[in-house]
Amino acid sequence: MAQGDGQEVLVVDGDEKVQRGLAQMLSENGLVPTVVPDAVRARELVREKYFAVALLDLDTPQTNGGLELVRWFKQNAPTTTTIVMASRKVFESAVEAFRAGATDVIVKSPDQVQYLRTRAVEAAQGVQKSAADDKLIQEVLGVHEDFLKRLMDATRKAAELEEQIGGGSHPSAADEECALLVVEDDGWLAKQLKAALQVRGGYSLVTVTTGGEALDQAGGRTFQLALVRDALPDLTGTMVVSALKAQSPDTLTILYSRPGAGPGKAEVIEGSRTIALVPEFSDASQMIERIDELREAFRRKSRERRLLAAFRQDNYELLRRYADLKQRLLRAAK
Repeated sequence: MAQGDGQEVLVVDGDEKVQRGLAQMLSENGLVPTVVPDAVRARELVREKYFAVALLDLDTPQTNGGLELVRWFKQNAPTTTTIVMASRKVFESAVEAFRAGATDVIVKSPDQVQYLRTRAVEAAQGVQKSAADDKLIQEVLGVHEDFLKRLMDATRKAAELEEQIGGGSHPSAADEECALLVVEDDGWLAKQLKAALQVRGGYSLVTVTTGGEALDQAGGRTFQLALVRDALPDLTGTMVVSALKAQSPDTLTILYSRPGAGPGKAEVIEGSRTIALVPEFSDASQMIERIDELREAFRRKSRERRLLAAFRQDNYELLRRYADLKQRLLRAAK
């Protein structure tokens, strides 16, 4: 393939002689010409496929009629390079063509044929280079993302190996203890939880009987879990849950109703979402099983946070340069 490397070029000109001449010239320079005699057919083709370059006759279908097509291209095919061909030297028309969106205005005369050929090939090559550059930028972004992921994975594996060599993991004090707040006025759940959690270890249990007390406690310390009964002496359970989330967004809040005439249920409240934790339960042991699962999830999340913080600290300068380069690449890709 020659200079144009197969880029598609649309030619709009009502003169059959000009059509044949342009088609031959473009083909000889590695371009693929599509020749049409009117703007209507041109619009139809542009809606169907992409053209790198459009050569538009200024006076097709009538004097200065090509200007409207130039404007249409600017609006509907802005990535197509439009070059206007004029059969006469008219300064005002050339100015209008540039204002309409034309890249160049070239007079249709023998001494301008070489220039027209050069401009068409350069425009097609520019589109090709731009597409290649965009592809390269996307590949570079992908490699950078993969590199960062692999680096973080290697850091994680190294930390896990150090823990194994050292005889096991070494969690922080916050990981060793899961602070649990129970808000209920009759002690039904708290009594059973206390007995079960003492056997398990790793929990710190605080019980209160009103919503006001719950908010006071949450204001003084951080709880990983909060279990709130739906009916309380001073506030509704939903009000307490909302207030706890506003006060401590990281606390996982659970609204529950205890078994009575029917089974109890427990739901995790996350903003406007309600997630069934225990759809039906008749005994507190069923709740305890889920609490253990939540505690393990918190432990893993806390460990990931520590690893990420250590990774950021150890690789601060690299991450700063990476973030700066990524932003530049993203701007270049637009």
